[in-house]
Amino acid sequence: MVAKKSKSKQGVRSLRPSEIADQLEHAFLAGLGALTNPQDIGSKSFESLVKDGESFRKKATDRTEELIDDVQEAIRDMTGDAQSKASGLLEHMRDASQLDKLNSVFDSRVAGAMDRLGVASKRDVEALDRKLDKIIKAIAASQAPPKPKAKSKATGKKKTTKRSTKKKASTKKG
Repeated sequence: MVAKKSKSKQGVRSLRPSEIADQLEHAFLAGLGALTNPQDIGSKSFESLVKDGESFRKKATDRTEELIDDVQEAIRDMTGDAQSKASGLLEHMRDASQLDKLNSVFDSRVAGAMDRLGVASKRDVEALDRKLDKIIKAIAASQAPPKPKAKSKATGKKKTTKRSTKKKASTKKG
């Protein structure tokens, strides 16, 4: 092994300056080559990353559009359900026969309960009100002073003459 070492040392010592310059140039070019290799790898990696990003963006956009479509469809379904329920409710409320039937059932049940409790109905109260009006008018008529009779000129003279004759007759007797 010692012999080999000495040969390599002798080879370096025996190199000429032009050979050293060539070797240095080769080393420099190898360094430049080493720099270009990562640049090539880096640019290839960069292009690969760009392609991956484009692919990811396309997938994300497609998925987002699918989700938006799903949400819009769900909203349309819910809107349709709400509209159908609302229209059904409106039709039910507009059905006058159903409403009238409900009112009549309610009125009859309330009237029956009031009868059981002994509460007067509206008709009973109205009949009593009419009777009270008649009684009040009769009382007012009986308490009012008699109205003086209106005298006309012709009848007034005759009446006064009759009275005077009556008075005269009554005074003659008396």
